[in-house]
Amino acid sequence: MPEPQRERMNYVLLEALRNGAEEAVRAFFPQDNADEAGGRRWRGVTVGGNSALHIAADFRHLELASLICARDSSLLVVRNAALETPVHCAARAGADRIVTLFTWEACRCEEAVLRATDREGKTALHAAAQEGHVKVAEVLMSADPGLAAIDDNNGVSPLYAAVLSGSPKLVQVLIGSHADGGDRPEASYAGPNGQTALHAAAMISLGAAMDGGVGN
Repeated sequence: MPEPQRERMNYVLLEALRNGAEEAVRAFFPQDNADEAGGRRWRGVTVGGNSALHIAADFRHLELASLICARDSSLLVVRNAALETPVHCAARAGADRIVTLFTWEACRCEEAVLRATDREGKTALHAAAQEGHVKVAEVLMSADPGLAAIDDNNGVSPLYAAVLSGSPKLVQVLIGSHADGGDRPEASYAGPNGQTALHAAAMISLGAAMDGGVGN
């Protein structure tokens, strides 16, 4: 059964969210959450299905994200057309402080939002790893170390994505605790087409060696 069409977001609210105009956004989020008419004003979505919280996260507006969570924490689990939660958006944007806010809010509300996957089966940790965002990965791994064991629909692990990002520190964040004898779940090394993160690392090293030898 198809999901019912959601109301389109107010254009004034959309622009205020993009520009980080806190006072303008606050007008759409009254403290009295029992106001049904007011609730409808902020629950609209963009053409891509993004809620107010998705946009605040995507544009790295911490104050707006905090305000919206305080007024309506249920938006934390709303998915856009790509099945992404606001956590995915914050992770991809490298907004580690917003990710921290969301992890705290998820724990407070007992929501399993950190393991939510998008249309491609990617978690927020996949999004952070693909973009090489070390601090975001640290926040997510601290909140839920098991995220590193989740592969996407193509069999790609966050660790594989981290290797491709070229960040040794990010790789260490994903495997460090287990490698040091910690008791957290072991990170998946899986990659597409039967490859592993070790294959990717070898290819990157070979490519670097070949590039270094071009001028010799």
